[in-house]
Amino acid sequence: MTSGDEGRAASPSHADVRTQTGKTQRSCDFCRKRKSDGPTKPETSCAHCLEFGLSCTYLQPIKKRGPKTTKKITMEEMKKENEMLRAQLKSLSVCAICSQKLHDKAPEPKTVAISTSSELDEAEDNEASDLAHRFSQFGLGSTRSRYFGSASNFALANSAIMMKEKYMGRPTTFPFRRRMFWDTLPWEEETLYRRPQYVYPPSDLMASLVTIYFDTVHPTHPIIHRPSFERALAEGLHLTDPDFGGTLLAVLSLASRYTNDCRVFVNMDSTASLSAGWKFAIQVQLMPRIFEPTLYEIQTYALLSLFLFGSSVPQASWIYIGLGIRCLQQRGEHRKKPDASKSNLEAELWKRSFCMNLVVPLSSSLLLTGDRYDVEFPVEIDDEYLDKGWDQPTGKPSQLSYFVCHVRLCRILSDAMRRLYGPKREKVLLGWNGPEWEQRIVTEFDSTMNDFLDLIPAHLRWDPEHPPEDCAFFDQSASLYITYNYVLTAIHRPFIQKRSTLTATSLSVCAAAARSIIQTADIWFRRFQRLPLSGFTNPLFVSGVILILYTLGNRRAGLPMAKNKDLVRVATAMKILKFAESKMQPAGRLWELLQELGSLEKPLPLELSSTNESIVANPPLTFTPQPVKPNSPHAVRPGMSVEDLLVDADPSNSMHTFMDEELMSMWMAAPCNAMNLEPWNTYLENALMDSTQFMDSNWAQSLEEH
Repeated sequence: MTSGDEGRAASPSHADVRTQTGKTQRSCDFCRKRKSDGPTKPETSCAHCLEFGLSCTYLQPIKKRGPKTTKKITMEEMKKENEMLRAQLKSLSVCAICSQKLHDKAPEPKTVAISTSSELDEAEDNEASDLAHRFSQFGLGSTRSRYFGSASNFALANSAIMMKEKYMGRPTTFPFRRRMFWDTLPWEEETLYRRPQYVYPPSDLMASLVTIYFDTVHPTHPIIHRPSFERALAEGLHLTDPDFGGTLLAVLSLASRYTNDCRVFVNMDSTASLSAGWKFAIQVQLMPRIFEPTLYEIQTYALLSLFLFGSSVPQASWIYIGLGIRCLQQRGEHRKKPDASKSNLEAELWKRSFCMNLVVPLSSSLLLTGDRYDVEFPVEIDDEYLDKGWDQPTGKPSQLSYFVCHVRLCRILSDAMRRLYGPKREKVLLGWNGPEWEQRIVTEFDSTMNDFLDLIPAHLRWDPEHPPEDCAFFDQSASLYITYNYVLTAIHRPFIQKRSTLTATSLSVCAAAARSIIQTADIWFRRFQRLPLSGFTNPLFVSGVILILYTLGNRRAGLPMAKNKDLVRVATAMKILKFAESKMQPAGRLWELLQELGSLEKPLPLELSSTNESIVANPPLTFTPQPVKPNSPHAVRPGMSVEDLLVDADPSNSMHTFMDEELMSMWMAAPCNAMNLEPWNTYLENALMDSTQFMDSNWAQSLEEH
């Protein structure tokens, strides 16, 4: 017997094993060590054992394998890993178009978005910077700072160039470029270097107007860096640089409205006060060049739009605003910049210019919705400290804090106008599904406005009993509070006519906001006795319209009119508009519109009753504001939230007063934009025709009884 036979005799037969188990053959001990299948022959030994002369045994026990240990990956981790892979692909620039953000139907968890948003934003910013740098060598000499978005054709070309460079192992050269298709042509250069012949005022008047500008306009519209501007002016830059000269003329035109020097009027005619500054503004060309916009040019557009806001064609300011925004987009100033370019004075002024074009005039923020730009807010450092190491002294409030707060408010207004006043198709895309959605949106905006109050710095919080002593902070605080109430009115106005649970609340908010606007403007005017700020006129007019219709509703409901203070407030608004009409033509139009609207039943007397102290006339020598008493149902207290405005309001009474269907129609038919007066003319003509049946001789006596 061979050794193999002895081994098989000493061990159970592998045939028996196969018979007992009834399972498929397994490898012998030797084959298991070799990790081999051990093919069998007709004999009882496997082929490997026969080849090496080994005993083919099956003595080692079978080790049962346990369950495979696999890590369970949650859906959240998979999504996070997916986002990280997308960011890596985008950084490789395989295809910029394919690397765009995917829009999933189901929203992703906030934790994932937070953990990856910074990486995605950084990758996108770097991609935009790479595009601008690479194609700066392609473009015309005057357009080297042009911005190329990831959706542009150049992004696709850039991806192809990068792939070629990676394959070739060397930078790409462009030997086939023909200069005539890349350089500025001679006849086009004429517009580049055309120098307008500006005529400036005498040096004493120029110095006076520049000082007036920085004292009255600059605190609320800080688009210019004062130290740099004054240095350039002292060096005579306006005589050699037409762009700076245009900015200077725009500054002079705005400041001219705050002086009575006859040299600022056309033909030096002091009776033509509405022409103040026109001789300076008219010299500036709308678009002196067709190529690269400069910082001075963008500043000029914004300042001229502010000037035109007080002209006979205020809607023309939108032309300059639109042109400015388009030039800023061309440079990519609407996008967040890499960290390396943030601590730079010029970059900071570009940010100010972009934000300025968003808020002048107030409704221009609708030209560019918040989802189309991600530029950061300007740094809250005063101009004088931008030249001194970018360090605002501890404990000293910054004047730039107002500008940041104002931009935040305008973004809220832009979002509200889009979601509440937009076309039905757009609202459907935003999630509109009925009245419940509208109520939820209004609640959301109320919460946003309350959160905004918490962000206002202490030196900008409006307190009628203790207003700021600093003139600049006084201007800023009053302007911010008026804008805040104006935005509240825009949010709640659409729901006054609708029969819903929001009607009484929205009516109370609009009425309280209108009273707050007029009271704040009254306190401001009694201190300064000068031309109202640019953001005052439209809110004053809208507030007057609200209170006139509110008073008509109360009177038709049979409520007592003997002590109606809303008529006094309307007269106050008209007094301020009357003062402003000497330098701002739209203010005179708004005054007449309020006068006509107040005459729907009987003329609303312009002069206040002799028994009452004039709200704006004969201001005291020292500023002693007289706020509404704290226990008054319409008292305005510092830091009031939307809920605070409604605490003392009686919803049932408010609902009762405005259930008059005609007044409801009058309210909702009122145009939204005070800049375009044609709809207001039509509105008043129709209102006068419909109101003849309600004529009452007691209307004019209601104020006198007070």
